[in-house]
Amino acid sequence: MKNLFITLTLCTGVFTCPVFAQLKMIWKNDTEFQGPESVVYDRQNNCLYVSNYNHNPKNGENYNSDCVSKANLKGKVTEKMFVGNLTCPTGICIHDGRLYIVERFGVVQFDLESEKVETRYRISGPGFLNDIALDSIGNIYVTVSDKATIYKISNHVTEKWLESSEIEGINGIIVDNDKLIVGVTGDSCLKSIALTDKKIEIIARFPPGIIDGIKKYGNDYLVSHFEGNIYQVHEGDIFVELTELLNTREQKIHCADFEFIDEQGLFVVPALWDNCIIGYKYNP
Repeated sequence: MKNLFITLTLCTGVFTCPVFAQLKMIWKNDTEFQGPESVVYDRQNNCLYVSNYNHNPKNGENYNSDCVSKANLKGKVTEKMFVGNLTCPTGICIHDGRLYIVERFGVVQFDLESEKVETRYRISGPGFLNDIALDSIGNIYVTVSDKATIYKISNHVTEKWLESSEIEGINGIIVDNDKLIVGVTGDSCLKSIALTDKKIEIIARFPPGIIDGIKKYGNDYLVSHFEGNIYQVHEGDIFVELTELLNTREQKIHCADFEFIDEQGLFVVPALWDNCIIGYKYNP
């Protein structure tokens, strides 16, 4: 196991501590994906869904030509065009038996039982729609990375829920009880946003990089840097500890919006421009 050292800048100061790479690659699938950007695990059907971002459409070309694929837990594609007719899909999540997909023009709501698109929510404002999360009552939150904005969709009504310089370069988002947890690349921070009064607080500061995926792990958070890192964020008695679990920067293997299957100790990492997804075993 390789011993690594990293200087961490957190909300309480700067310090240096040893961290250890704890993820071991166990499989890699690079045969059928086209710009895999986000992965989500469907526990009910024991499978993975992978968004294929592919490319940015230009001059009206290639609209509605992308898809979300279905794969098994070894990364093998079982249905390439599981959800088709999409344009550059990015963030995906599952809530109440439905798959929610961010594409360039809004959000697609796909029923997993009937395997049909139920609704398309249009978000007409400018900007790059990126990641998505739902709260316990079904409100949808979508990040707009280049506009420092979060949209909210509630009862089929879309509103600009938050726009703030404190979330410049926002990407990854999850709901954790009464808060949104978001990754903000502008100042390299993981932040919480209260759902009640929208108060923004810093959880942890990161080294330079594009903060992408976020997952909850017990009381901790798992956070990826697109450049090839996964970190575990743990709030200790005195300060926040940041442990690096994966570093593939030298190999130039990207790490976009990953999935972590806790009961199997399995990380599934979409490498985007490498056109592959990679399975890593977690050995804490």
